[in-house]
Amino acid sequence: MKNLILKEQHSIGSYRKQPFFISIGNLSFVNKTIAISAKNTRCRRPITVFSGIFILLVISLVSSCATKGVSFVQEQPNATLKIAQLRTQTDDLPVLRTVDLMTGMVYRTYYDAAVEEVTHTFISDMAAMYRELAHLVAADPGLVEWAAVAFIKDSAYVPPRHGREVRWSILIDNSGQLGSAGITDFYQILPHEQVHAVQGTFKPGLPRWFSEGMAEWAGLQVTQRRQPDLAERRRADLRHAYESINGPLDLSAWGGVTVKREAFLRQVTSEQRARIEVDSTYSPPGPFNFSPDDFISDESNTLARYGGSLALFEMLEAAAGHEKMRSWFRAVWQADGRLNTEALISLANEHTGIDLHPWFNR
Repeated sequence: MKNLILKEQHSIGSYRKQPFFISIGNLSFVNKTIAISAKNTRCRRPITVFSGIFILLVISLVSSCATKGVSFVQEQPNATLKIAQLRTQTDDLPVLRTVDLMTGMVYRTYYDAAVEEVTHTFISDMAAMYRELAHLVAADPGLVEWAAVAFIKDSAYVPPRHGREVRWSILIDNSGQLGSAGITDFYQILPHEQVHAVQGTFKPGLPRWFSEGMAEWAGLQVTQRRQPDLAERRRADLRHAYESINGPLDLSAWGGVTVKREAFLRQVTSEQRARIEVDSTYSPPGPFNFSPDDFISDESNTLARYGGSLALFEMLEAAAGHEKMRSWFRAVWQADGRLNTEALISLANEHTGIDLHPWFNR
């Protein structure tokens, strides 16, 4: 085999390259490296042997795919995307698995049988949006666990739970196209949520102001290029909520989890309870036990906090530029352990030269 390969490589420089095409069932392959010439027959036998080996490999691949429930829907020699139909469970929708050869990115797309044709038209749009998002937030798209998407006609659709998969719905109207709800789903909500997929891949558990601020900032840039009116309406709504807030914004407390007062008080004695009422510094000794229902998250002023977080990221881009923001993001993805607000502020100052502390005194 070694001599065979050497002969073929030695001959390529003097032969006219022709596509070598194999078709087995619905699966087609093109091998561009095979050189064929009528002028010199010495390489015909090596090529014939190589072709036979290649055919055997193709048959093996097809057999393997059939065993695993995979059939190729699109397999083009120069295509950027490779799309395969996967076998799904009986209670689920049909699903396509797309591989982006430019980046190594992989994502899944489910669909109602009635909207299969329109689903295929959005596959490449999704790839372009995901590449843009990954660039904006300094992530490798080939490493991201992208959320799955389901194109559906039923607004009440609830996806089945399969492991850790996250699936977002895109509503198709009765005409078989994106209506106003579907346009919002696809061009505004999906980019935002896929930024959260990036965060979940590289650094889960980020403070709420950072995760939502980044998702609004990057997601709306993708929206702006495709549906500018939609992006501007969202920015205007968030800006109005932020500028209209009465009282402190307190971004660092957003999403913070605390124990309900009653869950704490039910576990102390009447004497301890009486002391707590008159001495706010008193902390009775534990231990204490709490159930999930005993915790509460600070979700007050939610829309204003979305607006404030977006304003922070937009200010940082205007003051420091996108490349310095990307440097900050890379530092976040590469940092060890969980990051709190103070750690994120420190990294922002290090990589952008901007002190974010004033934003957390508002």
